[in-house]
Amino acid sequence: MGFSEKHDPQRAGHSRTRPAGDAAVGGNAYKQGQEPEDWWSEIKRMHGHVGPWNVLGWRIGKAALREFDTKWGRHELDIICYVPLKTPYSCMADGLIIGSGNAMGWLDIRLAEVASLDLIQVCIHRKNGTGPILLMKPHRAYLQHIDAPKPEELEKLSRECSTMKESDVFEIQRVTASKTQR
Repeated sequence: MGFSEKHDPQRAGHSRTRPAGDAAVGGNAYKQGQEPEDWWSEIKRMHGHVGPWNVLGWRIGKAALREFDTKWGRHELDIICYVPLKTPYSCMADGLIIGSGNAMGWLDIRLAEVASLDLIQVCIHRKNGTGPILLMKPHRAYLQHIDAPKPEELEKLSRECSTMKESDVFEIQRVTASKTQR
């Protein structure tokens, strides 16, 4: 049996309709807009552990929903996470997913590479082009505080990030989109 015969649902005896439940369109929590009740456990489940970088992403995702007056999992926002493309920095993307309900597979969240902590930021705007562009910029001092933590410090730094005043962790800048960008 060749490749096309093995992977053709009709030849393999599978129906082309989607099964009920999680595999159905809108069948899982991320597609139905059901925010996890326990975000900490959800980060741990999805990412494997909770660290300050994914908690930072979660906080930015939550702030984006508030600032754009939208709900979790609606996929209305376009989020670009500018980080060095290595861990722990890229861990911020998993926090953004849990915080906003957006998904990389839906192209609501993308990573873009930067070469320095000074350039880390998250750029967010509505997919329909209305409203401002928000730049969520973590404070340099905070990034230095969580850069290269020891494994035994992860929980302490994560809990600290979750309880700090938002203004001590990151700033929000509003940028008006030009007419050609809309």
